[in-house]
Amino acid sequence: MKKTTLKLLAFLTAVVLAASAFSACGVDPNVKQEDEATADYKVKIDDEDQETERDGYYAYGKGKTDPVKIGDVTVNVKDYAVRSYELGFMMAQKKFDKPKDIPLEAAVQYAFIHVFYDDFYTINNKTVQYRSAQEKQIRDVLKTQFGTDDYDVTSSMLYNADKKIFEMWIPSYGTNIYYNIDAVNVSSDEAEIITTFYNELERKTLFGKATITVRIRDGKPVIYSLKAE
Repeated sequence: MKKTTLKLLAFLTAVVLAASAFSACGVDPNVKQEDEATADYKVKIDDEDQETERDGYYAYGKGKTDPVKIGDVTVNVKDYAVRSYELGFMMAQKKFDKPKDIPLEAAVQYAFIHVFYDDFYTINNKTVQYRSAQEKQIRDVLKTQFGTDDYDVTSSMLYNADKKIFEMWIPSYGTNIYYNIDAVNVSSDEAEIITTFYNELERKTLFGKATITVRIRDGKPVIYSLKAE
């Protein structure tokens, strides 16, 4: 009986010690692993913790990511690095020397999507979604993004002349973007942002490279030109 009692005491002591170890690590031994797997988690990038979620899409940037000044105007270079990805690789507009060089259909589709979404890469539709927009909405985005709305937008295939609206089925563009901003060259009225994109967070496999020029128009930064490869 003594041996049995001693064994039982030893077993109980081991259980208590194991529970203490879990508690010390900040882990509740009563929580199932599958429950923990659904929680938010942190990804550490460039010595900074970034909160992320399991089901979202994110742009992971490093390099020269700090905002720059063009005159008195602050420009968020990370935003324009992402715009260069959208235009160059999602919209296949690899080169334009001025906004009007962008084909009408590409310009209208780009503007249409930005009526509803800040970034293409966050669009996580389970199925394609129908959207409609007014001409003014399309022109407002073109003016905001490129500094001009001098496009014959109602000639676009997305325009329904009978309803006098633009219509489009928007698919899921959702993806993670991994990039390094290699250089930001600033002059008196523009900034040239050179970005390299990769296939993975470790940035081992090259996806492509883009140079986007941002100019100041009416006191605001706008996209002026792009070259991607």
